[in-house]
Amino acid sequence: MAIECKTALELLLAAEPTELAGQGDSELAAHIRECKRCGAVAARLLAGQGELAGALGELGPRTDVEEALSVARARRRRIGWQRRGWRVAAPLAAAAAVAALFLARLPDGRMPGEMVLLPAPRIEPAVEAPLAQNVMVFETRDRSAKVIWFY
Repeated sequence: MAIECKTALELLLAAEPTELAGQGDSELAAHIRECKRCGAVAARLLAGQGELAGALGELGPRTDVEEALSVARARRRRIGWQRRGWRVAAPLAAAAAVAALFLARLPDGRMPGEMVLLPAPRIEPAVEAPLAQNVMVFETRDRSAKVIWFY
C-alpha cells in the first residue's frame, strides 16, 4: 500500500536519516524514491540535519559520559564546600562585626551607644524677684501675656 504525499510530508519530520535518503524498505522510503517533490523535501531536511550536526560539532569538544560525570561531581563538591564555607563564615562575620562595634570609639572618644550628658542650658531670668521670695512664671495661650506669681 503506497502512501500519499500529504501523509509522507507529515512523516518526514519524524523519519530517520536512512529513510530520508530513500534507503530501506519502509513505505516512506519507497515514496521518497518514487516522488520527486517529497524526495526534494527529504533531501533539504537531510542537508539541514548535516549543517546542524556540523555547527554543533564546532561548538566544543565532545566528552564521553564518564568524563562529563566526573566534571559534574567535581562541580557539585566545589559548590558543597562553598555552601559549607558560608555556614562557618557567616557567624564568624557577624561576631567580628559585633566585636568591632564594642572596640570602636567615636571621634570624641565615646563608645557607640554611650549616654551623653550635656550641661543644662543656662536660662537668663526673665523676672527678678526680691531676695528670699520665690517666683513662678506661667505662659498663656496668648504669647504676649504671661502670669507672674510671687510667693
